[in-house]
Amino acid sequence: MYYAERYTVSSHDVDVNNNIKPSNLLRFMQETANRQMRDSHPSYEELFFSGKSFIITRVSIEAYQQIHQYQDIEVRCWVCEGKAATFIRCYQIWRGKELCANAYSEWALTDMKTGGLVRTTDVDFSSYETDEVLKLDLPKRFRIPKDLELKKLGTEKVLYSNVDLNGHMNNTYYPDMLWNFIPDIEEKAVTSLNIRYAHAAMLNTEVEIRGAEADSSLSKDPRAQQTYVLESSFDGTKNVEAVFGLRDLEDPLWDEEQLRELTHSQPSRKESIFRAFK
Repeated sequence: MYYAERYTVSSHDVDVNNNIKPSNLLRFMQETANRQMRDSHPSYEELFFSGKSFIITRVSIEAYQQIHQYQDIEVRCWVCEGKAATFIRCYQIWRGKELCANAYSEWALTDMKTGGLVRTTDVDFSSYETDEVLKLDLPKRFRIPKDLELKKLGTEKVLYSNVDLNGHMNNTYYPDMLWNFIPDIEEKAVTSLNIRYAHAAMLNTEVEIRGAEADSSLSKDPRAQQTYVLESSFDGTKNVEAVFGLRDLEDPLWDEEQLRELTHSQPSRKESIFRAFK
């Protein structure tokens, strides 16, 4: 059994190539999970105001088809049998009869007063729709090779608009924050995303991002032509680690000349802005 919600992808959800941004892909999934909790109880708010909060520890997403603005999608989610203090939830995104994405995630439920973890048997989630764990090509766990040299790519500051009820940067902001630093990303499509969340970044934290291209064996994504590794940290503390599977766009919206204008200089005439759409 699964819980499902339907959405229409907006113009704000896509990138310059009219493909859904990685963070919005994850947001549609988690919004559906929050609505399941709202409808089935306990809701996220009920847990939060009783002193408990879900914190994501890892998520693996396989993207089979790119999703574009104004397309209608159905997002499905369900809870799987957990273990000890690990809560498991899976997701799917469908466009009509076409499966666009699968995802697997692990969560910890924390006691905000003690800082301890709540075991899966300590809260009654029996009213949630449940099913078996999805089997993905991506590994549930990955390890960045020690000999892979990650170069500093830049820094980001956690702003007020990035934080949620927990007071730290919401996990759905990380995919786009990291994705922005992948070289030539305007020529790529994301085929997979594997993130491990290590330590939360609080408001006003300065986060350093490092990255490098890696061997495809790290992502284990059969659809990817390229694997890119990124990690962020603050004050010497690891924040998140991520592995992106990427492939060249099959039908790019912009040609090479237009991309050069887009990424390196301002158009000299107003008409050039609209050249890509003629």
